Amino acid sequence: MAYEIRDMSGSVFKNNRRDRDTSPQLTGSAMIFGKEVWVNAWVKVDKNGDKWISLGFKEKQPKQEADTRPISKITDDEIPF
Repeated sequence: MAYEIRDMSGSVFKNNRRDRDTSPQLTGSAMIFGKEVWVNAWVKVDKNGDKWISLGFKEKQPKQEADTRPISKITDDEIPF
């Protein structure tokens, strides 16, 4: 059976593609009030040394269709110089 996100839940995983210190340490997805969102998480440390997690959410956008029109070829005869 495939994993299905339920409303008001989600999951995050270790971000293996971090390229900067400001990149999220954890990434994943969730469903909030019926809308799918991306989740980013950073592990922070407060002044007492206690760890906490900061979360960021961004609504998922529908995938855009790739442009499948054929590419026209230009011949040397069509170049004006």
